[in-house]
Amino acid sequence: MANPIIAYLSDIGSHDEAHALGKGLMHTIAPGVGIVDITHQVTPFDVREGGQYLHDVPGSFPANTIICAYVYPETGTSLRTVVVRNEKGQLIVAPNNGLLTWALEASPAVEAYEVTSPDVMNQPVTPTWYGKDVVVACAAHLAAGVEPSAVGPRLDPSDLVTLPNTPAVRQDDGSVQGEVVRIDKAFGNVWTNITLDVLADGAEVEGKTFHLASGDLNVTLPYYPTFGEVPMGEPLIYTNSRGKVALGLNQGSFLDRFGTARGSKVTLRLA
Repeated sequence: MANPIIAYLSDIGSHDEAHALGKGLMHTIAPGVGIVDITHQVTPFDVREGGQYLHDVPGSFPANTIICAYVYPETGTSLRTVVVRNEKGQLIVAPNNGLLTWALEASPAVEAYEVTSPDVMNQPVTPTWYGKDVVVACAAHLAAGVEPSAVGPRLDPSDLVTLPNTPAVRQDDGSVQGEVVRIDKAFGNVWTNITLDVLADGAEVEGKTFHLASGDLNVTLPYYPTFGEVPMGEPLIYTNSRGKVALGLNQGSFLDRFGTARGSKVTLRLA
């Protein structure tokens, strides 16, 4: 892999030195390697959230990328760490706990290996931090030129754990029923799994008003393509950068104003 870069994701946060120690280890093993932080702000232990953050990474990074990702609540147990080569030619190192579900939906696995060789681990391996001593170290060794086949025995890609997708969006008697699949933490926007074509059902919806029901929340919101179409601090429905219907405020946090959580059911009906 010529001039590889490592794209790095974890749930360890950036409030202390932990993520930097991982990058220091990468540079120690593969001096000069380029490192891009995807995020280290995954909710601790939340494998599903981390997996969702990885969905668009294969398509946005070049073929010489090594994706190094860990949300590893099972650290120190018998859960396997794996190396996967995807159809794009990228290598991915991660625990085999479903974290790669949507990355491999974006670019499927063509080969996989279990990481067992002590030569690609940081010694001594700390049982409570397999993320650094196994995942990060292995990714760095791959960046330094180690072949994936050298990390351990080959696996059938069918052995890779996948998480279930959210239930399918349903249309029922003029309403659309979906689910909150992600919170845009930086801005407090709420992303659903509903697509605009399903919400619109062939009609023009810009400027139309919808009734939203989600748990105890019942509110009426307009649909516009972008935030500035409503007054500052006012809520709206829009389509996010990933093509899904979302809920937001113009220069404010929908989450703080109305409250919700990932997994909450959402029903939208034209008012």
